[in-house]
Amino acid sequence: MSILDMKSGKPTLGEEISNFFLPLKYLITTDRFDALVENIDFNYLANAMFWIFLLFSVGFVGFHNLFQVFLKTSNIKFYKRKQFSRSIWNIAFYAACTLFLYYYNELVILPQLLKNQGRYSLFYSSEDHIFYKSQQCEKFQFYSLFIITFYLHGAMLDFKESDYLDAASKGLYLLALVAIDTYRYENYFVGVNLILGIYNIITEILSLLALQNSKRNILVYQIFLGLRIASWSHVFISLLPFKYLVPTLFAKNFKITLNVVIWLWYGLCIWNSPVLQYFYHQIYHNTPADCSGEGSAAKCILLKDSSEHRHFKALKKAYLEVKLAHEKLNSSTMAATGTETSSSTKAYQAIKCIMILKRKLKRIREGRGSEPEDDADDSLATEC
Repeated sequence: MSILDMKSGKPTLGEEISNFFLPLKYLITTDRFDALVENIDFNYLANAMFWIFLLFSVGFVGFHNLFQVFLKTSNIKFYKRKQFSRSIWNIAFYAACTLFLYYYNELVILPQLLKNQGRYSLFYSSEDHIFYKSQQCEKFQFYSLFIITFYLHGAMLDFKESDYLDAASKGLYLLALVAIDTYRYENYFVGVNLILGIYNIITEILSLLALQNSKRNILVYQIFLGLRIASWSHVFISLLPFKYLVPTLFAKNFKITLNVVIWLWYGLCIWNSPVLQYFYHQIYHNTPADCSGEGSAAKCILLKDSSEHRHFKALKKAYLEVKLAHEKLNSSTMAATGTETSSSTKAYQAIKCIMILKRKLKRIREGRGSEPEDDADDSLATEC
């Protein structure tokens, strides 16, 4: 159905009931789904994603190895270098992606929306324009594949680092992007990625500043955390729900796949928010060794717990355990040596006393008790 055939105005009660049972219609008949995907070449998409993913993988490995050469001369610790290089990699991609999407929106999408304004309305709400459907599918899929594959590559890296929450969040988000791409909601795709691109740039910059900050400047970490929470609240509490998520839920053409995936992604973003991370740190991180922040909630949230840092913590813990065991062994050895010395001294003293007493008894029998050496023996016998 063409977008020119869509009716303006609020849907009737019957249309709302029909939209509510729309998922059952998809289960009963596959005509609309077949019409949706009949023009999609899945082999072409799979091959394109494979080569783009391979390009990102090779590019990231080369960039990371090259960047390590420059980081060796810096004062950044070894276990922080991978996070530092990945933050630079993410900033570079988000900056290029955001710049491209901004000019694409200004030069391509907005003129189309202004051209068609007043002639028809895609949906009845005030946010109808976010559901503008692309009329150039090839061009739309060309740049959307790069963004989707980048999040797939990021999810694989997070999974490799055992950061399962971020990996799941990126996985759900790329599924939402696939759904948006399938329905050809070009303005929706551009708007969401613009907002999240700017937010991710701010987040990565704060992480870079936290990596370079010294341990003494705890106030600086707290300022960075305040900026992180403020930017997250503005994006996920103010912008995304009211501008994209709620209109998607109450759209005229209800899309169950898009709603399920994007609301699951939003719920996971709430669960993994810096606010809940702060409470999690206060409850479960009781010692400095429990997190990468070394007891600081701001550092714990800003600095990711990478595999290198976990390895460093394991080595440090093993070193402390070996040192403590060595000290206990030394103290027990010294105590045992002291006990043996004391026992030898007592045995020697007892033997000496017995010899003195025998000598005194012998002299008493011989009748020599008034000699000077007997006085010394009497004093020693008294001590015994």
